[in-house]
Amino acid sequence: MRNFLALGVSIASFVVVASVGAQMPSPFSAATYWPKSLEPQGAPPAQWSEAEKSLAPQDCGQCHTEQLAQWQSSRHARSISPGVLGQLLTFDAGDTAECLQCHAPLAEQRMAFEQARAGAQAGHDERLGLAAAGNSCGGCHLRLHHRFGPPERGTGAVGPGATPAAHDGVMRAQFFEQSEFCSHCHQFPADRAVNGKPLENTLVEWQASPQFLQGVTCQACHMPDRRHLWRGIHDPDTVRNGLTARTSANAERARFEISNTGVGHAFPTYVTPAIIMHAVALDGAGAPLRDTERTHVIARRVRYGNDGWTEISDTRLMPLETAAIELPWNGSDRIRVWLEVVPDDYYATAVYPDLLQTLPKDQEPSRLIAKAAADAAASKFSLFEFELRRP
Repeated sequence: MRNFLALGVSIASFVVVASVGAQMPSPFSAATYWPKSLEPQGAPPAQWSEAEKSLAPQDCGQCHTEQLAQWQSSRHARSISPGVLGQLLTFDAGDTAECLQCHAPLAEQRMAFEQARAGAQAGHDERLGLAAAGNSCGGCHLRLHHRFGPPERGTGAVGPGATPAAHDGVMRAQFFEQSEFCSHCHQFPADRAVNGKPLENTLVEWQASPQFLQGVTCQACHMPDRRHLWRGIHDPDTVRNGLTARTSANAERARFEISNTGVGHAFPTYVTPAIIMHAVALDGAGAPLRDTERTHVIARRVRYGNDGWTEISDTRLMPLETAAIELPWNGSDRIRVWLEVVPDDYYATAVYPDLLQTLPKDQEPSRLIAKAAADAAASKFSLFEFELRRP
């Protein structure tokens, strides 16, 4: 298994639909809707308009304007990022196909990528064609040119939508509002566990959470009111809303706590981010006092080597768990505390530096990885900054 991107793939085999006009099996499930690799869509009905036949998100957006605009602001729209693309250009077709199962799931996207690579043009989004769209409308909503989606708003109706309609309507299913829908990319298989836990174990973590018992699904937090946003660790508001910060102080020390009160899985769920709690004593001018800073890292640390993946540590917060640091006053009357979020820490500290050392400097992969490293450095942000006074 490849280091860097090929961290895991999903589940099940697919019940192939023989032709356009056939319906998907019911009930919907991850096993029937999400194969390991999507089949080509095939030929669309000849009587459809060009927009109906298209797999491009911009054409879907001719009618689904709000959804397109929301998706364009999301991480899904940037799933073929410079860091991903820079790595894919160094992979063979098999490893590339494995990564694209989530980063650009349509079979037509895989074909577009390989055609662009064969023409030595894959470094340019405009020449990548459909592959550059990343995880877009078709990956979730299209199967053999049928459109599928959630229950009808207001009525909750499922099944075939009313026709006549564009692209012969839509098949509606409750599955689109269930957390299992997201498991294809966000739950790695158990046979690739590291220290007993898959590198991404989000569905299983959610199933052990209070949110699961309350019926709060992935979509409820990451797609509120069906908005195609998928905000997560890169978004300060999303992180802030999932946590509770507390501070206290007595004559001996100050205390800073972070609790996972609203995240329905481990915080963070994946191995790439690091969250660092900081506390430092201040001098009379408000500057940090030397050698007084104390930190605590919330993360799952892993390493990839000749023997595969190894877990170094796991200090993540499961739902309702709390982490804390305490700092003596060190002769000061003021202590500053804050939470630093580094969404792309593993890439920034391990993957990209290694690639920049080994890739040829004058080629497209190296230039893309350099851009990705700059983007990762710029993605850091801070939350919950407080200044405590000695009582």
